[in-house]
Amino acid sequence: MLEAKEEKRLALHQEILSSLLPIFEQQAAQKINIEGWAKQGRNVQVKKDNFVHCWITEEAFKQILIKENKWFRNRGLYFGDAAGAGVDFIVKIGGKEVSIGLRSIAEDSLNKWKTVPYPDDRFQYEKEKIADFHVVCQRQGNVTFFFGMISKEELLTELAKSRRLYSPKNQEYFRVVPLEKFRLELLQEMLTKMS
Repeated sequence: MLEAKEEKRLALHQEILSSLLPIFEQQAAQKINIEGWAKQGRNVQVKKDNFVHCWITEEAFKQILIKENKWFRNRGLYFGDAAGAGVDFIVKIGGKEVSIGLRSIAEDSLNKWKTVPYPDDRFQYEKEKIADFHVVCQRQGNVTFFFGMISKEELLTELAKSRRLYSPKNQEYFRVVPLEKFRLELLQEMLTKMS
């Protein structure tokens, strides 16, 4: 197995402006307040960190697409219920619109468990909302590393084999997919095919 530093050399990476971090933190605090996360008994700090983390990785992926001169649509900073959120990105491959979701993982998932968590409720009840492809990434400060991609079909196959686990920190059930199933060569290939 590769050590984390070696793996990061094998990943695409993108830095975003550090001035965006406080903006994302402010927006996350407002989102949590407006959407009533505290009233639901959820861990507000964890949710805030998750939103900031998500928005930073989305901004980094957006910057890669811009740099590569690719057509895309991006959900952006979404406020509202989960049902209306939509997919992270829509890109065009061969003239057809394809959805891409980002799966941002923590340092432990990358280095210790080498797995990618995925929400169990989405797998169980909302398969139609699962993006056509998922990109796994990990953020350190204002730099995001993109390790690879998996198709929806392969993701569903892996999730069906996975155990259902509970995260006390995130207060939800999830399943895990081996990190090795997200292939960097597939991500690179898809980037070249995007119009």
